[in-house]
Amino acid sequence: MLVASCVNPVQPEATNAKPPQPETTGSQTPNSEQQGKAFAISTTAFYQASLNSANSPGRLISLRLTPARKAQMTTDFLDAKKMVIDTGSWTTLASGNLMLHLTREGEPQPVMLEFKTEGEKLVYTGSEYGTGGLTFWVKPLPEAK
Repeated sequence: MLVASCVNPVQPEATNAKPPQPETTGSQTPNSEQQGKAFAISTTAFYQASLNSANSPGRLISLRLTPARKAQMTTDFLDAKKMVIDTGSWTTLASGNLMLHLTREGEPQPVMLEFKTEGEKLVYTGSEYGTGGLTFWVKPLPEAK
């Protein structure tokens, strides 16, 4: 048994290594053209990320992007408090990365977040989300309530 534990060490799973499990059953998915060298979409795209947190049950962050270059990011701290909503726009950089320009109600300064595309996900290039980072996974659009 001691040998088996040395040969097959168990590695902890990264906080944001897998896409969050779907909570809705939307029927639409973003076009495949949204991923690639330059970020582009022709239908509304929806992404989600699930993050662990030291001072809350965690966070579920959703990102909705429209072909009209509008963006909305919602953060649910999973603690029965009101969700945080950031709205703004998105653009594609010369590098092909996605740049979000978001403003939170009541906040004077906009926030700019840059993401690189990797297949079915958007990976945040900054460090504001800790060592685990922030990775959005493409999800079906949630149905309207």
